[in-house]
Amino acid sequence: MSLSVRRLAPALLFVLTLPTALQAAIYIPNKTADTNDGVCDSDCSLREAIAAANQNPGENVILLHAGTYTLTTSGPANGNLQIQGGTVLIGDGAGRTVIDGGGRGGIFYIPSGVTVHMQDLTLRNGRSSGAGGAIHNQGDLTLLRTILTGNSSVAGAAGPGQGGAILSDGASPSLTIADSTISNNTAQGAGGGITAGANVSLTNVTVTGNRSTANLGGGLYFFTDIRATINNVTIAGNTAAVKGGGILVETNIFIGLTPKVTNSIIAGNSAPVAPDCAGGLETSYDLIGNAADCPGPSAANHDRVGTAASPLDPRLGPLAGNGGPTPTLALLAGSPAINAGNPSTPGSSTGACATTDQRDTRRPGATTCDIGAFEATAACVAGGNTLCLNNGRFKVTANWQTPTANGAATAVDLNGNNGYFWFLDPDSVEVTAKILNNCAANGHYWLYLGGMTNARVDLTITDTQTGQAKTYTNPSGQAFRTLINRVTFACP
Repeated sequence: MSLSVRRLAPALLFVLTLPTALQAAIYIPNKTADTNDGVCDSDCSLREAIAAANQNPGENVILLHAGTYTLTTSGPANGNLQIQGGTVLIGDGAGRTVIDGGGRGGIFYIPSGVTVHMQDLTLRNGRSSGAGGAIHNQGDLTLLRTILTGNSSVAGAAGPGQGGAILSDGASPSLTIADSTISNNTAQGAGGGITAGANVSLTNVTVTGNRSTANLGGGLYFFTDIRATINNVTIAGNTAAVKGGGILVETNIFIGLTPKVTNSIIAGNSAPVAPDCAGGLETSYDLIGNAADCPGPSAANHDRVGTAASPLDPRLGPLAGNGGPTPTLALLAGSPAINAGNPSTPGSSTGACATTDQRDTRRPGATTCDIGAFEATAACVAGGNTLCLNNGRFKVTANWQTPTANGAATAVDLNGNNGYFWFLDPDSVEVTAKILNNCAANGHYWLYLGGMTNARVDLTITDTQTGQAKTYTNPSGQAFRTLINRVTFACP
C-alpha cells in the first residue's frame, strides 16, 4: 500500500495512544468487490471492514488501498454503509481511492453520537431516495482532502431529497470540511451540494456545479439553527431552481443565528431570485457577486460587493487539478479576489486567512492573501494535473485525446526530477517526464520524455521563473516517440 507516512502517521498515533480498554483496531480491505460474508479476515471488503469496526469498541481505523470500491448491494434507505462507532477512514489520495455508490442509495449514514473522520477519498454516484446523496450525517463528521461529486438526492420515503452530496441534520450534528471539493451534485429538494444545520465549519473548500433542481440553495442550504463558520471558501457556478443559487440561509427572527463568512467568494451562481445568496450573512473580506438578497455584505466590512445591475465577476478558471489533492477554481489574472483578503498574518487570528490554501500552498505573510480557496502564485504546486520538476522550477501538464475521449492527464511525482502521467487508470503509466540540471555541462536544462500510448498528447512545460513555456505534441495514432532535448531551457 502506498499511503504516505505524512498521512498515515497521525491516524496510527491516534490509535496507538488510545486506552487499551477501548481495543481500537486497524482494518485494511484487500479487495474492491462489495462482498459480505460477515468477517473481515484474509478476505475483506470495505463493507466487511465497516461491519467489523462497528462490532469493535473504540476509535477504529480503516485504511483503503487505491482503487474503485463500487457498491453492488443495496442497503437501508438512510445510507448503504452504516457506521455505528467511532471510525477513521483513510484513502490513498482523492484521485486514487474512490468509493462509488453504484446508484444504490446514499453511501454513508452516521447516527447521532458517532464520530467519523474521512480523508483522501472520492465519494461519487451516491443516489439517495430521501436525504444525503453521499452522506447522511447525524453525528460528528470531519472530511479532509476529499471530493464529493456526481451524487444526488431525490424525494422519497426518507425525506424530500435534501443534500445532493451531504445532509447534516438531527439533534446536534457537527460537520467539518477542509481542503475538499463539493462538485456537480444534485438535489431535488434543498441544497444541491450540502444541506446542514447546527454546527458547520468549512475551510478551503470549493463548492461548484451543484444544483437544486426544484427548490432552494444550489450550493449550500442552511437551516435556521445553523452555527456556521466559512473561511477561504469558493462558492461559484451553482444553480437553484427557485432561490439562492450559491447559498440560502433560513431566517428566523427568534433564533437570529447568522453564518460567519470570511475571505470567501460567493459569485457566478444562478437562480431566478437571489442568484448568489439569500438570507443574512455576517461577512468580512468577502467577494459577493450579487448581494442584493443577502443583508450583511458591505464595503464597511471590507467586502467586495456587486449588485443585480452590476454583478462582480471573480474571474475564475474552470474546475481543474491545479495542484494539490483536490480540484480547484483558479483565480485568473485580474481577479478582484487577488490580494483582497484579511491583511492579518494567515492563521494568526479569528477572521484571518487560513495558513494554506486548498492545495496546501502557504499563503503569504508579507503581502495580503487572496479571497477564496485558491491562492494565486507563480510557484509550481504539485498534484492533480500538475507535475513539478527540478525543485519545483518547471511546471509540467499534459492533455490527451483519443477518437472517443479526452481530458487532462493526472500527474504523479516520483522524486522531484521525474514523474509520470496517467489518463484513465491510475495504475497505467502513459507518459513519463524528466528534467535535469546540466547547467555546468552546457548551460541548459535537459528534458527526457517517454510514453506508452498512441493517443494525441499535448505536453506543456513552463519555467516558473522566466514564464517561458514550450509544448510538445504526440500526434493521434502514432506511438509516443522518446524525446531527449539537451537545450530545452537555458540556465540563468
